[in-house]
Amino acid sequence: MDILRLSFVLMGMVLLALDFLSFVFRKVTEGVGLLWIALSGALFFSGAVPGLYDWTKAVPKEAVPALVLFASAFLLAAFYVSCLVSQLIRKNQELAMHVSLLNQENESILYELKKIKEQREHEEDLICH
Repeated sequence: MDILRLSFVLMGMVLLALDFLSFVFRKVTEGVGLLWIALSGALFFSGAVPGLYDWTKAVPKEAVPALVLFASAFLLAAFYVSCLVSQLIRKNQELAMHVSLLNQENESILYELKKIKEQREHEEDLICH
C-alpha cells in the first residue's frame, strides 16, 4: 500500500505544479486554479498524513496499478478539460469587451451622423428661404 500512498502524494504534487504553471501562463482562471490547488492538496495529504491514508488498507494489492493508472488518467483528462473551459471563458470575456467597444463606437458614429443630418437640413432651410 506504500505504492498507492506514494502515487497519491506524487499525483498531488504533479497537479499542483501543473496548476501553478497553467496559472502563470494564463491557461486557467483564478477560480478553477484554486479548485485544482484544493484537490491537489487533498490528494497529497490523503497519501502523506497517517490518519488520512487508512483507506488504502481496504484496496487489494492486485488493484493498485489499475487504480493508480485510472486515477492519474482521469485527473489529467479533467485538468485538460478545465484548462480548455478556462480559455473559452477568457476568450468569451474578451469578445464581450470588443462588442461593448464596438457598440460604443457605433453610438458615437450615429450621433455624428445625426448632427450632420441636422446641419444639412438647417442649410437646406436657409437656402430655400
